[in-house]
Amino acid sequence: MILLVVVEGPGDKDFFEHVLYEILQLRKVKVQAANGIDRMLGRMLPDVCELQDQYFKVIAIVDRDKMHEPFGKGRRSDRLQELLKIYPHFRAFLVRDNLEDLIRDCLHPPKKKEFNERLQRSKRAAAQWAIKQDLDVNTLKNKTSDLEGYLRCQQQKEI
Repeated sequence: MILLVVVEGPGDKDFFEHVLYEILQLRKVKVQAANGIDRMLGRMLPDVCELQDQYFKVIAIVDRDKMHEPFGKGRRSDRLQELLKIYPHFRAFLVRDNLEDLIRDCLHPPKKKEFNERLQRSKRAAAQWAIKQDLDVNTLKNKTSDLEGYLRCQQQKEI
């Protein structure tokens, strides 16, 4: 069995695959993009959570800055809480504000302006470009320490 990490979009997928596989050296983790937070909360998370025999844990990584927006009869955060109650093997981690802020915080100052320019053209291309830069690994590990700790703990439980 493996841990499934579900992220909002393709740029998030590229970035978190790099973080999990290359920087944190985590194995038995699969990253899947939902192509939007509403799609993630609507059908994707319930669908993958139903595949309990295939995944040890399902973890959603979402941007905090959009969780207050409407979803169904409530807000996105309400739907996330509902899913957390329904599926005991499901967890969620909120990125500080959004993926762009996380990346920006890990770039060295001269690279931030170019990242912002690339971001206006394509979030995924900007994330892919940032991965190739000399990211501040200490800042990145610090910003993702809760997620890293949880994933390492779950991998130990699986052994």
